[in-house]
Amino acid sequence: MAGYTVRLITTHDVAGHQVWIQRATLRDLPPVAWLQRRCFPDGQAYGLVTLLVLYFWPGVEILVARVGERLAGCVVGDVQRSQGRVLNLCVAPEFRRQGIGSALLGAVEQVLAAEQYTLMVEDKNLGAQELYRRSGYLPVSELRHYYGRNRHGILMQKRQNDRMSW
Repeated sequence: MAGYTVRLITTHDVAGHQVWIQRATLRDLPPVAWLQRRCFPDGQAYGLVTLLVLYFWPGVEILVARVGERLAGCVVGDVQRSQGRVLNLCVAPEFRRQGIGSALLGAVEQVLAAEQYTLMVEDKNLGAQELYRRSGYLPVSELRHYYGRNRHGILMQKRQNDRMSW
């Protein structure tokens, strides 16, 4: 991790690799913006200015996952009172389906330490929906055209230590 001050949250062994999850630094934000463009269609990716605003916004946490020196993924979440929100989660295409998304989701929940969490996921993103279900999130409503024309969002929620109460 040469050149970085590591504010380590956790490490995981994923598919034979050591994955480091840490709070993002200012230096991480340009690569995170690039990763966002790789992972999301136009209009959904967080740009550098948005990431800078979020970085300094009270209650917001931006975590990154690294495999060696490579940025493998990131998650953005916030908490207000006892309500946590997962605003954005992305994993680089070459690192998908290796447990990094689950590790990031668990890490942001640990850092936010909320009683309940919400997130939005596109109705066509079945892989992400399955990840969230495995992590205890349940769909509670659909928001039509949330991501644009004919691109609907599913609101999912999770309550700590009470997964089936929704």
